[in-house]
Amino acid sequence: MTAEASAPIGLPGGPYDPPHARVLSLAAAKWVSQPLSVLTSLGVADVLAEGPLPVAEIASAVGAHAPALHRCLRATASVGVFEELADGRFGLTPMADCLRKDTPTPIRNWVLMLTEGPMWDSFGRLLDTVRTGRPAFEAAHGMPLFEHLDKNVAFRSVYESAMGELTSELAAELAPTLDFGAYGTLVDLGGGDGELLGTLLAHAPGSSGVLVERPHVIDLARERLDRLGVADRVRLVAGDATEDVPAGGDAYLIKNMLHCFDDATALTVLRKVREAGGDGARLFVIEAVVPPGNGFHWAKLIDIEMLADNDGRERGEDEWRDLLRRAGFALERVLPATPPQSVLIARPAEST
Repeated sequence: MTAEASAPIGLPGGPYDPPHARVLSLAAAKWVSQPLSVLTSLGVADVLAEGPLPVAEIASAVGAHAPALHRCLRATASVGVFEELADGRFGLTPMADCLRKDTPTPIRNWVLMLTEGPMWDSFGRLLDTVRTGRPAFEAAHGMPLFEHLDKNVAFRSVYESAMGELTSELAAELAPTLDFGAYGTLVDLGGGDGELLGTLLAHAPGSSGVLVERPHVIDLARERLDRLGVADRVRLVAGDATEDVPAGGDAYLIKNMLHCFDDATALTVLRKVREAGGDGARLFVIEAVVPPGNGFHWAKLIDIEMLADNDGRERGEDEWRDLLRRAGFALERVLPATPPQSVLIARPAEST
């Protein structure tokens, strides 16, 4: 499986930059993130899919002011996103290619989710969170994140699309690596549009699946599972994945859901899974796992998103082990996967 990246993030600087310049490069990250957000929102990468173009043509295609667009392109080109050619045209780089809508590894909606609107606004109130312990999102918007998603359909679409964008890469990695064909029924709790479950089942032709998702996502899942050729082997359950846990599964999948909750709520969900699965079901929890030490790891930064936006948090391996133990599971192993994810594999603990 893929190892985690270890390089720091921030604006590029030479190894001999003085400390104050390195700190400034971190504080000034918005000088990159916001031009990147603008270019992503305008769909510039899609316009350049066939090759480099002059700024005037790009601006005409996306409905932008050419001189202002040039400045944003130049800024992002300086950090490797987009490229300015000698003749003044701009083109895609491998990083910019990830911003296209139809690229194999899209992150377009991730960029928009993090840099536009509600989740960007919450970071302006992070000091409130550090003082009070309450999510900054509530201070900025007057309601919890998931309530806001229920009311803001446009942002909900971006959020849900972002959650699914990296799933295909992860699913393609896990399917041949772990023998999910050993489990007759796979239950995916909060499985989105079914990309993960469907890919696993495509590699396990003798298995069936159950996907639990909110009602408005079920139709998307039905379409995805049909395209993957496994719809006839999946039972779709419209409900709350934290409450409606189907019994009788041989393996339960929980991807990027438990980090949205505090320990008490996550423990409640895990106990429901333990009860539903009985003494024979395996549990696969897919989350970022915080390592010890001072080294860079995405989980340490994703944890700040959780701090700002809801009551959730990222957890270290020992914290996961303890949480699973309290729910009646024993952690067997932790496998690194597509960054920033890991797979925590647990079995029902023996009764004492």
